[in-house]
Order: sequence, then structure tokens, then C-alpha cells
Amino acid sequence: MEKVLTILVPVYNTEKYIKRCLDSVLLKETNADVEVLAVSDGSKDGAVDIIKEYQKQYPDTLRLIEKENGGHGSTINVGIKNAVGKYFKVLDSDDWVNSIDFIEFVNRLKKENADLVVTNYSKEHVYSGVSEYLKYDKLEENKKYIFDDFSLDELHGDYFVMATSTYKTSILKDANVNLMEKTFYVDMQYNVIPIIKVNTFVYYNLDIYRYFIGRADQSVNTASFVKNKNDHEKVLKFLIEFYEKEKANLSDIKHNYLKMIINYMLFTHYTVFCKYDTNRIDAYVKIKAFDKYLKEISPELYLESNKMGFTRFQRKTNFFFVKRFRKLYSKLYTILKKFKGGK
Repeated sequence: MEKVLTILVPVYNTEKYIKRCLDSVLLKETNADVEVLAVSDGSKDGAVDIIKEYQKQYPDTLRLIEKENGGHGSTINVGIKNAVGKYFKVLDSDDWVNSIDFIEFVNRLKKENADLVVTNYSKEHVYSGVSEYLKYDKLEENKKYIFDDFSLDELHGDYFVMATSTYKTSILKDANVNLMEKTFYVDMQYNVIPIIKVNTFVYYNLDIYRYFIGRADQSVNTASFVKNKNDHEKVLKFLIEFYEKEKANLSDIKHNYLKMIINYMLFTHYTVFCKYDTNRIDAYVKIKAFDKYLKEISPELYLESNKMGFTRFQRKTNFFFVKRFRKLYSKLYTILKKFKGGK
């Protein structure tokens, strides 16, 4: 029987969490229609042994691929290459799904033909115990959207992230998705590259993904952003150049959509270097070099990012406050924001 959905589970030293992840997707109601593809990225703890035990119980649903360490992007590349499901979704091995809604999700996919299926997700904050539910309030459920015709206003500045996106496997292959290896933040490549091939998408108001957030080693906390700032720049430069290469072939909607995502990354990048990096001289040199690069490679994105007050202020002061008087900068910037009405 053809599988309707491949769930890719990248695995690296997550023996503490892998059972919860697998238990959430290995369900008697969906096993006939789902392929769970676990890709071990050179995992060194007991996670692989746990997966092998599960494989004995679910030989027709769970597959294990073991490979040398290459980073999160490499597991996704392997997953896309080996997937047999009509649709493809990434589920990190320390995350899990809402099994009740997942059953409904798989049943709907059997009749679906949109290039991209969008669902909701929750951020499960580790230390506070708070569950933060995120959904696309303005999208109409089950409506088949033509990507080039819909209004970005319906997204309220949001975009479709890895946790909410289920692509047709053929779309990922047609878009030649090949993420960077041994690099953090490649999820941003995954959010951008396939969009050039997406013609239609549909929104299911289902709470599917549970994103486990707050661990000290996660790449999305401030300390990790600073530590991995060079990876962030590497991915960002790829996306800037990808955008410049593709923009002439994009509709106005896709053009603005990709610009919105990259602008979000630009704001994060300038904030990390200008506000959080404590190696002030190094941060000053690198953000100045990046700013020059951006202006030369993509004047359009440079001007777009200048709409952000934080970035505009840094440029007007020639990034002076990056290397000196950061506390004074914070006070001065706050005063200027109030004076200008928060802009």
C-alpha cells in the first residue's frame, strides 16, 4: 500500500526523548498510511537501540537509516531522497505530535492534493511549563489557496515554518532542496527553497506539532545565537543570493513573501551582532563587513531592512555603539523610539 505521509525523524543523542516522539506517531489508526523514517546522524547514545526495538514492533511503518554525523540539514537531505510517502514532514526527535489531531491529519491527507499543507503547532516551554499555541487565525480552513493570488495580510507578518509545513515530497525534489550540512539554522532554507515550486496550499486548523523549547543547547536561545552567529550568517547569505537569483521569476506574492522571511532573519542577525555579542570589536568588524556585503549584493533587501528602526539607527551611527557604550546606546535608542512614536 502506498504511504500517504513520510515523517522524517532526525536523531542525534536524544535517547531521553525518542520514545515520546515515536509513541506519538506510531499509531494503529495511521500506521498503514504513514512511514516513519528515523535517520541517525551518527548518534552516540542509546537512541538508535531504542529505535531498533520499536522497529521490531512496527516493521512495516518504521525505517532506520544510520549515517555519519553531518548535521540536521544532512538528515533532511537523506530523508527527502529516501522518502516513499506522497507528503513529507519533519519531526525532530525531541519533539512530538498531538496524536488525536494527527489521526485526523493523516485521514485528510488521503484526499489532499495541495502542494503544501499548513497546520498549527505549540511551543512547549521547558522551564516555565507553559504551552504557547500558535495558529494562522486569518486563513480559511480547508480552502485551496493559489499561492500567487492570496494576500500576505492574511498571515499578519507570520510565515510557514518547518513545524507547520507538510510538503508534497515531489515538490521538495523538484525544488532540489539540498540543505547545508554541519550548519545550524538550515530550517530557514527549508522554509524558503520549496516555495518557488509551491502553486497551491491548504490550511488545516489542527494542532499537530509539539515543539520542545528551552533546553540550554538549543540553537534558538540567545547564547546559542551568539555562539553560532557564523552559521546564521552563512545561511542568511545563501538565502540573500538565492533570492537575488530567483526573484525575477517570482510572482509579486512570492517575491514579497521571501523578502519578508529574509528580512526577519536580517533583523535577528543585526540584533545578535549589535546587541548580544560580547566580543565587541569582533562583532563590530563582522557586522560592518556584512552590512557592506548586503548593500552590494542586494540593494533591495538593504533598503527593506533599513525600515527597521534598530538597524537604521546602527547604520546612521556607523555601528559606533556596537564596540563602545552599549548601555548608553540602549538608553539613547529607547529615548529616540519614544520621541518618534515607537518607529
